[in-house]
Amino acid sequence: MLPKFTLAPELLSSLVITLILAVLFIVAGKKLKQTDPLARPKGIVLVAETGIKMVYDYMKSLMPHKFEKNYYPYFSMLFAYLLVANLWGLLGFEAPTSNLSITFAFGFITFILIQINTIKHNGVLPYIKDKIWPPTNLISMVSPLLSLSIRIFANILSGSFILALLYSATAGLVKSLVHIPFNFLGPIVAPVLHLYFDVFSGVIQALVFVTLSSILIAIENPDEE
Repeated sequence: MLPKFTLAPELLSSLVITLILAVLFIVAGKKLKQTDPLARPKGIVLVAETGIKMVYDYMKSLMPHKFEKNYYPYFSMLFAYLLVANLWGLLGFEAPTSNLSITFAFGFITFILIQINTIKHNGVLPYIKDKIWPPTNLISMVSPLLSLSIRIFANILSGSFILALLYSATAGLVKSLVHIPFNFLGPIVAPVLHLYFDVFSGVIQALVFVTLSSILIAIENPDEE
């Protein structure tokens, strides 16, 4: 008998978001290649150029110019994914960032990049001496991984719980007071909380994750040219 395979809704949402972003970026890339550089941009070209400029200008305020080639594109893509993933719940789907395995994967990538930059800047032996020995140093070395992954996961998940409790409470209130099986009160009260937990908090958490990740990587080799 073959083992039963199930795909978590958050993982399915992550695959869909990745596919959508990949198609959009491919289309935008082709449009950018075909566009006259002297002409005024419009449509998807204008959106792409504006978004890229905003992210690159922000990254330059966090990471030195030497990181531009290797890290700016990665963090631009990471911010785009996290932003869409955090707002995905507004469409009625499960937000990928409400799954700890997904946020842990992104935190692990940042963790690996931090270690690579530390070894690159300091060398293998100083890395072992400062980071691995004594063993108690392992706690401080692993803390960014846990902090990054749990912070965004906890914020997104807590927002989902609060909104679920709100809808449940308003449904019970409507049923007990006016004996109507339809929860008309929830959609009236919830938009303000959706605006905060889904939109504002989603954008902030994506920005915080990218900001902390880039700073943690950059500070490991500040003097490299």
